[in-house]
Amino acid sequence: MAAFSTIVRRTALRYPMLFGIAEAVGMGWGAIRAYKLRAGLTILGVVMGIMTVTGMSSIVAGLNASMAAQIENLGSSVIFIRPFTPGERLSDEEFRRRKGLAQSELQAIMERCPDVKALAPIEPLVADLIKYGDQRLKDAQLAGATAGYETVHDLYVDKGRFLSDMDVTRAAHVAVVGADVVDALFPFVDPIDKDISIDGRRFRVVGVLERKGKILFFNRDNIILVPLGAIQKRDPRFNFVVADAKAVSAARLQNAIDEIQELLRRQRKLRFWQSDNFGVFTQDTITDLYRQVTGGIYMVMIAISSIGLLVGGVGVMNIMLVSVTERTREIGVRKALGAKRRDIRWQFLTEAMTLTGVGGVLGIALGGLIAWIVNAFSPFPAVLQLGWVLAAFFVSMAVGLIFGLWPALKAAQLDPIEALRYE
Repeated sequence: MAAFSTIVRRTALRYPMLFGIAEAVGMGWGAIRAYKLRAGLTILGVVMGIMTVTGMSSIVAGLNASMAAQIENLGSSVIFIRPFTPGERLSDEEFRRRKGLAQSELQAIMERCPDVKALAPIEPLVADLIKYGDQRLKDAQLAGATAGYETVHDLYVDKGRFLSDMDVTRAAHVAVVGADVVDALFPFVDPIDKDISIDGRRFRVVGVLERKGKILFFNRDNIILVPLGAIQKRDPRFNFVVADAKAVSAARLQNAIDEIQELLRRQRKLRFWQSDNFGVFTQDTITDLYRQVTGGIYMVMIAISSIGLLVGGVGVMNIMLVSVTERTREIGVRKALGAKRRDIRWQFLTEAMTLTGVGGVLGIALGGLIAWIVNAFSPFPAVLQLGWVLAAFFVSMAVGLIFGLWPALKAAQLDPIEALRYE
């Protein structure tokens, strides 16, 4: 015990600043333990603000990671050709004028774009009822496609075969279905060579796609592909053909995009001052749009947490002013024994930072708990990020430093004689 006291005394003499900080932290922690309810109510705003930052940042980070992984599955050389670009703002008139790809345009892309390896025209279709026997399915994604769809999207069959060029030429009534469609319509039988009914039309299943999972809000396993032109479209909202293309390599991706844009402008006789009436983009465009959305979420999160931190900071300043008043005589004694203004100032700053630091730790713990619950019991992924955790903790300490400054200055400026007389 004597040896420990000697070590503490030598440490205090060698590192007085460090010893003073430890003493102030201990006093702050003692105040929290002595006045638990008051301290809890004081740091409640800090806890709520830090909890919001930690929990929401974990959820957004999880969504970003999941989205990046899903888009990566599309492949780095896939080009999307659509009537619109994601996030593009159009007037109603311009919206109505946009159209899909003509057969001549599809043919020209394949013949006159050397950096395009494969092209997959896609015909979005709508079906009210898909069934096999007594089993029914209403929410499957139905589309007309060609043999190129397999190459462009690296989407291969697990059983049977894919659509062929002959199927498209003859508009054959055959279909390739996803794994979820098989689970819904064929729970106990082999789907190959079975006939499904699509709004009364019979299609023979010739292939089952391997499982691919979801891409954003599109379930790649809940899909039915039929030959392009096999179903006469009736819904005017989907009366167009789009296409996905694959560049010969990732290095030639931008060249392929430029070739497609130039060709479509020529095909549609657009003047040099006219903007494109089509969209040619890659998954990077989708990623950037998604990041803009999540960036807005981050801003809202920061705004909400700032309110909590402001309320918590005001509470800390109020309680520290009360503490200065309650400990006026103690401050006078410390000054009479030789404590300088900076010592008193640092003592109260450290106590305020200890209060908000404890609130920060509690907020991080609650935010981490929320992230774990969301990740375990909801479809949304959540990833607790070390960077955000450290940032949240240092912000909580900064709140104590900023809002504890005025009480600390007030305590440091007390006259020792007047303080000793205070009752």
